[in-house]
Amino acid sequence: MSNVSADLILYNARVITLDQKQPVAELVAVKGNKILDVGGEESLGLFRGAGTRLIDCEGGTVVPGFNDAHCHPLSYAATLLYVDCSPALVKDVAGIQVGIRWRAERTPEGKWVRAAKYDEFRLVGKRHPNRWELDEAAPRNPVVLVHSSGSICVLNSPALSLLGINRETPDPPGGRIGRDPETGEPDGLIVGRNELVERGVPPLDEEELAEGVRLASLEFLSNGITSLQDTGWSNDLSHWQRFQRLKERGILPVRVAVLAGSDNLEEFKNSGLSTSSGDAQLRLGGVKIALDESTGCPHPPQEDLNDHALRAHKSGFQLALHVNDLYTLEAALAALDFVLQQVPRPGHRHRLEHCAVCPPGLLRRLGASGAMIVTQPPFLYHMGDRYLDEVSSAHLGWVYPAGSFLKRGLKVAASSDSPVAPCNPLVGIYAAVTRKTETGRTLSPWERISPLEALKMYSLWGAYASFEDGIKGSISSGKLADLVVLSGDPTRTDPEEIREIKAMLTVVDGRVVWER
Repeated sequence: MSNVSADLILYNARVITLDQKQPVAELVAVKGNKILDVGGEESLGLFRGAGTRLIDCEGGTVVPGFNDAHCHPLSYAATLLYVDCSPALVKDVAGIQVGIRWRAERTPEGKWVRAAKYDEFRLVGKRHPNRWELDEAAPRNPVVLVHSSGSICVLNSPALSLLGINRETPDPPGGRIGRDPETGEPDGLIVGRNELVERGVPPLDEEELAEGVRLASLEFLSNGITSLQDTGWSNDLSHWQRFQRLKERGILPVRVAVLAGSDNLEEFKNSGLSTSSGDAQLRLGGVKIALDESTGCPHPPQEDLNDHALRAHKSGFQLALHVNDLYTLEAALAALDFVLQQVPRPGHRHRLEHCAVCPPGLLRRLGASGAMIVTQPPFLYHMGDRYLDEVSSAHLGWVYPAGSFLKRGLKVAASSDSPVAPCNPLVGIYAAVTRKTETGRTLSPWERISPLEALKMYSLWGAYASFEDGIKGSISSGKLADLVVLSGDPTRTDPEEIREIKAMLTVVDGRVVWER
């Protein structure tokens, strides 16, 4: 204990520290931007001074700030400025039309109308909208409607015309243009990568993006998220510099680790940047290798994957390999074997992003790789019904098998992949603990994990994934004061009630940055 007066004290709380030396406490004392100490209520007088701010948590639970270890914060920020067509708000195509029509009536003719977050599986009829339906809502504006996955969109007729997509336009490599089966005319659906769309739909300008980031920051903080890891495969130096400007302007209070896209490795190296460059507010993480996403080829050649992985590994970067199916899992494991044979490096902390399916036969090989998993528990909740309806019963047990990963001794970090799924960590913890979907169906219940394990996935192991577990991820003396006060204790609450727990107060760098 210390008699140094604290700047901030959270007391009358159940503190889950995730520190083995003192797993539970009743009080957290903060000095500057770091945790001064944790203790019992009797230690309040030791840290209280004339200038100390006291916060009575009224029996709430204090946990380390949540870390979303795989997301796309700028894309998420952009979608907050789009017409929200998420399943919580829109039940059918007519609902999508209402939202787009409302926005189009308030947008100058010829200007783009953007909408996002629709999921055809959860619409009445379980189908995508088409160009003609979007034309009815906005006949004088080009419209882009982005799917919740981010890998599909729908364009209306003015948008298709502007982008030069017509009956003669061929399908791009790894992508598809939806077409009317009788006429061959594009129906507006664009699946996968399409350079005409990527070049032709104008991005938000800097001020629009800044406004989206302000909104996104409030959303993150209101869910107790104090750290993010941007895992975009296309992240280049200008992307990193955009984050620097946002930090300099004070627009983004959440800590960010940015992964570099593997195609942009050289420009990061030439700028003197490598894994862990930066500071506790903004740092460079590993290299994201997603050749299936970046090339549009679902199964890129093993040699290409090995080459990208070896170049990044030899340059001292952590690898973050996109693993979304059985083929990419086997390819990623082969690439890790290859690079570690060529250049052995203990403590590499290479990452497998998603690891969406893993059969029992690969668990031992996965454990031997030395890699860690960065996965998405909320997918079980938000997309679990689709998995149950579309994945064979023989393979359902392979889907996001967090329990098996932990039993194998793997370190597992959790995330939302937002904007693919909402960012609320309590929904992810609920899903990891119960394995229940939004409609209450259960998926592979033997893969359930404990609430404490799920909390670690959203904090301690998230920090480990970015080589920051020495400075955050647990409530320990000397670590950064990133804290969340919750309305309930996930480790003591009925599992069915975990998703109802709310963040009540969020602290970043020792400052209260959000209160409910």
